[in-house]
Amino acid sequence: MGARIGVTFHPPYTTLAHVDRGRTIAGFVFNVWTGHDVEISLAADRLSLTLLRAVFDYVTRQLGCRRATCRTRADNSNAQTLLARLGAQPEGRQRGYFGDCDGLLYGIIKEDFPYGLHAKAPEGA
Repeated sequence: MGARIGVTFHPPYTTLAHVDRGRTIAGFVFNVWTGHDVEISLAADRLSLTLLRAVFDYVTRQLGCRRATCRTRADNSNAQTLLARLGAQPEGRQRGYFGDCDGLLYGIIKEDFPYGLHAKAPEGA
C-alpha cells in the first residue's frame, strides 16, 4: 500500500483491508499511535459504510483513540471530499511533504465521526 500512495511505513504499524477475490479494494495503515491519536493512511478504489465503521471501531475501541489524523496530497480532491464526508476537518499544510506536492493534514475526533458505532445509518446503507 505504501508504494500505491508514495510513502514508506516503518514499524510499528497495523493494517486493515477490504479484499475481494484476491484484489485489495481498500487498505488502511495505522501508525504513529500516541494513545489518544493515530495517523491513518488510505489507498482505495471504493469504500463501504461497513469498512468505515470497522475502521472507526478499530481506532476508538481497539486503539483507545479519541481522534485520528489523516494526510493527503494537496492535488487529491477525491480524498479531500471523502475526508470531509467522514467529518474530518482541515488542520494544516505541509509544504513539499510528498516531494512533488504539498500534504494536507486533516483531523477527526470521535464526536464528529458520522459513521460512529451508535450513529444511525442513512437510508439504503
